[in-house]
Amino acid sequence: MDLSIIILSYNTKNITDECLRRLQVAVDSVQKKNNNKVEVIVLDNASADGSVEMIKSKQKWVNLIESKTNTGYSKGNNIGFKNSKYPLILFLNSDVYVEEDTLQRSLEYFKNPNCDVLGIQLRYGDGSFQPSAGNLPTPLNTISWILGLSLVPIIKELTNPFHPNYKSFFVSPTGATPVGWVSGAFFMARKAVFEKVGGFDESIFMYLEEVELCKRINMAGFKIWYVSSIFATHLHGASIGFESTSPFVRELKGLKYYFQKYYSLSYFMVKLLLILGLILRIVAFSLLGKTKRARAYIEGLAVI
Repeated sequence: MDLSIIILSYNTKNITDECLRRLQVAVDSVQKKNNNKVEVIVLDNASADGSVEMIKSKQKWVNLIESKTNTGYSKGNNIGFKNSKYPLILFLNSDVYVEEDTLQRSLEYFKNPNCDVLGIQLRYGDGSFQPSAGNLPTPLNTISWILGLSLVPIIKELTNPFHPNYKSFFVSPTGATPVGWVSGAFFMARKAVFEKVGGFDESIFMYLEEVELCKRINMAGFKIWYVSSIFATHLHGASIGFESTSPFVRELKGLKYYFQKYYSLSYFMVKLLLILGLILRIVAFSLLGKTKRARAYIEGLAVI
């Protein structure tokens, strides 16, 4: 039950500082109450805002790895993993603030041999619910999503959306829900599982990398769980400067790679319907005067 925590830092000096301050409280708690060993590895992806200097001066208790280039999410986490030593791994975003009992309660779930990967309930900075798990993308649920058909209740139930945003998906009488994927913002896994599937796919720089990893984890027969009773705050977007369009465009790039890798025979059909869906969204949001959203979809056309 000993744990290695891996955090990527990129130009989020103050947020990383707060993340580590709160994390230290949770680490101290789990070490005292459960006698677990915990190491924290921070890989700085060539930050230019003084993050390295801050960590060296204020957070000397962590193991700092300095990268001379921005390795991206997948490669950076793989580097951190290679430097880890304990049987459980937590990939944690620098913009996630854990509670004092978050680590302790998460580790409890790994006493169950059927728990191979764990995600928890994430909340926005204002305390509101943040969707952070879903079903794996398929041609059907991706087409349903881009065309807006998943907003229709009966279609939503039939297609198992990969981006569910309704709370009923995340609530289970037992407190734990089997899911296709969980957010990489808080991604706890057995080290042996991560090793067996080969880690993060470094062809994906950022966005959808945890979904692609969960696809291989599912294919290998391992179980992924979402637990709604354990909490953390996720500022969501802080690590990329809260850019408005980049997340959507990067997710489309990730989807393109995902479908070319796992659904190559049907990708052409999916591509055509994605283009149709984007065009419909451009027209609709332009008519509504939401030009920023429309521009995001225009950028999306260029990457499909």
